[in-house]
Amino acid sequence: MKMTRRGFVGTIGLGSAAGLLSSAGLTSRHANAASYADEAVYDGGIMQLNQNESARGPGPKTMEAIRSHVTKRVGRGYAPDHVNELRSTLAEGYGVSTDNVILATGSGPLLVGATRAFCSANKPLATIDPTYTTAEQTARQMGVGIRRVPVDGSNMGVDLDGLAKAAVGAGMVYFCNPNNPTGTVHSPAAVESFVRRVQRESPNTRMLIDEAYINYAADEVMQTALPLALEFENVFITRSFSKAHGMAGLRVGYALGQKQTLDAITGAWGMGDVNMLSAIAAITAFKDKEHIEWERQENTEIRAFVVAAFNDMGFEATNSHTNHIFVNLGRPAKEFRDACLEHKILVGRDFPPFHNTHCRISMGSREEMQQAVEVFRKVLA
Repeated sequence: MKMTRRGFVGTIGLGSAAGLLSSAGLTSRHANAASYADEAVYDGGIMQLNQNESARGPGPKTMEAIRSHVTKRVGRGYAPDHVNELRSTLAEGYGVSTDNVILATGSGPLLVGATRAFCSANKPLATIDPTYTTAEQTARQMGVGIRRVPVDGSNMGVDLDGLAKAAVGAGMVYFCNPNNPTGTVHSPAAVESFVRRVQRESPNTRMLIDEAYINYAADEVMQTALPLALEFENVFITRSFSKAHGMAGLRVGYALGQKQTLDAITGAWGMGDVNMLSAIAAITAFKDKEHIEWERQENTEIRAFVVAAFNDMGFEATNSHTNHIFVNLGRPAKEFRDACLEHKILVGRDFPPFHNTHCRISMGSREEMQQAVEVFRKVLA
């Protein structure tokens, strides 16, 4: 039985539930996109709540753009159409030059390239613990030193003071905001203060600010660090179409920064070739601001429902601003993961040093999370 938007929000049991439905336009949008929002994403019969992908996939306009461009023209794709147009679209959207934009097949190559470009035997990587690990894994492969700064155990926020200290003399700082897996976010003022401090105390250190989850965070809690990237040559940001845009399978990411810095990244590692269908999808998705706002609101309501359910069971989750939550279950993540998998639900991997207490759970569709919460209640009883 399908769960309606009104019925779903009614199950949250929060005083703020009415506020989640404050926009009539979003309610209408949900009706128009119901076929995408309600479609569960499974792999081999397993509900995937482990990869922070969007259960809803691309918006209707993006899906239509992909369909309309599946023609014989895809047979002429060695110099793919729309890729330069995508770069120009992003530049125009952010008010920068195309020299300030590089494209990649997802954000992974950007993180690998940046680590290889700016870290070396005497220039370690400074990073958060726990966080997204591509930069750290690359540094380890290179034999580069890694300075890990634990998150604040009281609220799982990034210790910016500790990270600034670790940045002194480092080749690069990796700062994921909002952070994966904790979901926590830092305000524009906090980020600016952090960046200026590092640039003052360690002017040769590069700073990668990963904004993969920014579309899930409300404007009042965070904003892009792009102005800082345009002010400081050593600062750059990365973004992805894999999260709120629902295009993980199409592999499109990009970085914004000053030309010299971006050239160093592309010179250190291949970015891959964005294909023509991915490019037209990304152009359409980027311009579809209405759908992104709907996706953010949809995720906010689903996340509130799941957090409320865990609170009702006596467990606490971090104050997440992403499409995943980090829950303190008071037991090993593997134990919970194995129990959920018996019910064909896959949740997140271990995230040391919290692998014996916390588990990351990605947000699926409304129907998926209704089913998942029932399973969580069973295995945690």
